[in-house]
Amino acid sequence: MRALRGHQNKRRFYQRIEGLLDPAELASRKVVVVGVGSGGSRVAAELGRLGLQLLLIERPKERLEEHNIVRHVLGYESLGKRKLPETIAHIRKLNPSARLSAKPLDVVEDKSIFARCLARWRPDLIAVCTDNEQSKHAVNQIALSLGIPQVGAGVYDGGIGGEVYRVGPGQACYGCLAQHLQLQRYTPAELLSHDYNTSNAEQAPSPSALNLDIEQIALLQCRMALDMLFGNTSMFLALPPQVNLLVFANRVVPGTFERPLHAEFFSVPAEPDCLECGRCNGGIEGEASRILSALRTAEA
Repeated sequence: MRALRGHQNKRRFYQRIEGLLDPAELASRKVVVVGVGSGGSRVAAELGRLGLQLLLIERPKERLEEHNIVRHVLGYESLGKRKLPETIAHIRKLNPSARLSAKPLDVVEDKSIFARCLARWRPDLIAVCTDNEQSKHAVNQIALSLGIPQVGAGVYDGGIGGEVYRVGPGQACYGCLAQHLQLQRYTPAELLSHDYNTSNAEQAPSPSALNLDIEQIALLQCRMALDMLFGNTSMFLALPPQVNLLVFANRVVPGTFERPLHAEFFSVPAEPDCLECGRCNGGIEGEASRILSALRTAEA
């Protein structure tokens, strides 16, 4: 496919969305997408299609397996290939002028490298698209230390629905939200196959869900991301600042979701005893200072 060349071609490319979002504003925003699995690949594809600058992060040597294909944006032509370069190639087919970077990285095992990467790249937002709690907490800790907003999501087992959360300045962090959700998780007990609320848990299995179940939640995560990036300039959600959790029912589940295709919004308060944001004046900010100091020294 021939790359877009010149202002006129780009203008034609974006002309159907210019009434909603300014292409120049889109191109000025930088988003890190952590995880390019079933949900993350869709988040990356939608944001890349719009022309945002993206840095995609996935564990090294993570490859597309045959059982992934039934619910991943990549198809059989990518079977056995590494997800990061294949996802970037897919996004370039959607928008040849997209500005994309990739970083093979395990955010749990290489937390300091991840922090340095964020400090150098200076994103406006992190899209947290991993499917286990350990990595979500690792991203949360580093994002807090560097003052970077987050939008994350999770699909409930069975694909019955999911949640989308956001963490902005002064809001409850993911640690606070996890404490809240541990008591009010919207998954029936008979469908639970893993404790998703333990921050030091082993890698969780990917939840059983259809492609359309995952895509529904991923698109809501994209809407939340655009809302955080552009606020009142977009017509996507325009949520009040205090709303930080969206729970969406994909279908009816008696005793859990009484209405299909229905969203509920919540304002979850910060937990004063949160082990992540509640101790920001201690280890987390100190860690950020060390990282930034080391980074300045290396660049000098």
